[in-house]
Amino acid sequence: MDFLAKPFGVVMSFLFENLAFGNYGLAIILFTIFVRILLFPLTLKQQKSMVMTQRIQPELEELRKSYGNDSQGLMEAQQKLYAKYNVNPMAGCLPMLIQLPIFLVVYRIISEPLIYISKLSADTVSALQKLFTDKLGSGYVQIELNSLLHGNAEAIAKAAESGIGVTSESFFDMTFLKIFDLGVAPWQCISQKEWQYWPLLLIPVVMLATQYIMQRISQPNKKKDKKNEDPTMRSMNLMMKLMPIMTFVIAFMAPAGLGFYWTIGNLLSMLQTVVINKFFIKKEED
Repeated sequence: MDFLAKPFGVVMSFLFENLAFGNYGLAIILFTIFVRILLFPLTLKQQKSMVMTQRIQPELEELRKSYGNDSQGLMEAQQKLYAKYNVNPMAGCLPMLIQLPIFLVVYRIISEPLIYISKLSADTVSALQKLFTDKLGSGYVQIELNSLLHGNAEAIAKAAESGIGVTSESFFDMTFLKIFDLGVAPWQCISQKEWQYWPLLLIPVVMLATQYIMQRISQPNKKKDKKNEDPTMRSMNLMMKLMPIMTFVIAFMAPAGLGFYWTIGNLLSMLQTVVINKFFIKKEED
């Protein structure tokens, strides 16, 4: 994913240095807004298609009654109906599939902040890791290395004496609102006795809640009749139900910055859905 991580890393680094004033959490928020603006045309198309798919459900049910056990004939008739109304039944999944590589890119960036945000070379980071091997544990080594050297004049001096060309400006505070250490993974809080790490457990929980709320907002009139539900829609709905659980597990295991990014993204998606329904879809109806 390096071919995607590099350009997005440039964006994140620019936001961090110029617009977020060196605030890591604010940089993630601004980066999330940037991604949502980038994906807005696709989100608009998705929402329109989902609304239209809901509206033609009565016609789809009539087709299922008409064709009975003739699955081949039913499939052809459904495709004609979708074409008639210019509906893509899988449009709801497409943005999620596109966001997946971006999700992996964000994971790469927050796992290797010294390369993608501080713009240190891989050789420099490797040399620093070797120099401080005795003080670094397993896990997200770059994040631990950043924490070790942030504000640590003695460690910076040691790095300078060894000939590694770094300064204190290369290492930054990864906390947000002085409460959330976005470099620590929520699962690590269970083994930490310090109270300041425990608020991180809220991030995957809030992320999961906002994910389900976002789905309810985007599909307010979803039918409950599973027996007569279109198989394509059934598959899509199942995927949308499983996706929040998958992202919850990832957010629990990864650095909290990833879950923070996803939570902000969910909140922005809710806002986008309201705006699209009110100003775009309603305008077309009028």
